[in-house]
Amino acid sequence: MSEIKAIIVDDEQHCIDALQTMLQKKCPEVTVLGGVNSVREAKGLIDELQPDLVFLDVEMPHQNGFELLKLFEKLWFDVIFTTAFEQYALKAIKFNALDYLLKPFSVQELQDAVQKCRDRKSNRSATPTSSPLEVFLQNMKTLHQTHRKIALPTINGLVFMPVQNIVRCESTGNYTKIFFTDKKNLLVSRPLKEFEELLSDVDFFRVHNSHLINLQQMQSYIQGEGGFALMTDGTQVEVSRRRKAEFLKRAMQF
Repeated sequence: MSEIKAIIVDDEQHCIDALQTMLQKKCPEVTVLGGVNSVREAKGLIDELQPDLVFLDVEMPHQNGFELLKLFEKLWFDVIFTTAFEQYALKAIKFNALDYLLKPFSVQELQDAVQKCRDRKSNRSATPTSSPLEVFLQNMKTLHQTHRKIALPTINGLVFMPVQNIVRCESTGNYTKIFFTDKKNLLVSRPLKEFEELLSDVDFFRVHNSHLINLQQMQSYIQGEGGFALMTDGTQVEVSRRRKAEFLKRAMQF
């Protein structure tokens, strides 16, 4: 079992101590090189010790965990975010398929997150590719939400796709088929509800139990009991009767 060198960044020392103890007892493959309480200290320790993994508290005084990552030109390490605030930035983290632990977390949740890190480390290609973490930072720097990329999990890994290139999403049970502006599509191992939660802030609207559309990619609306949204890829997407009023209210904003 290969060693994972890690550091812990958290403004509360008791959280550092508790996580270090849990790792020592339940994740012996992880060697904790140190723990610090601020972004400034963390930057110095990461530069000095070159860890494989950083457990990073999201909310800290003065500077948060995201601001620490912006200090690095190249991110060679993995990150597992830790936070006590369920609503805080979790959508942004999930948007990029990053790992996080919601405090207080269980041993199993910790082991699962470490296992993902171990898998990435063993499967990492010699050819450099954009990591979810690097795409996340690109998204954080992007002023316009529609320029963001979303991580789409497939059987071969992750595909990063600009949000504005998505025309619509269609439910297929526990999977979702994503349709793009270039007429291609991708079957993704996430339910439609998860995409609704992730994309609702970037001009997507669920017009039907089976359909989520990008309002920026809608050409017109065809009147009817519920009606149909005519999309730029030529498809007519049914609008359910009970969602019609809210849909038209949103559509009128464009």
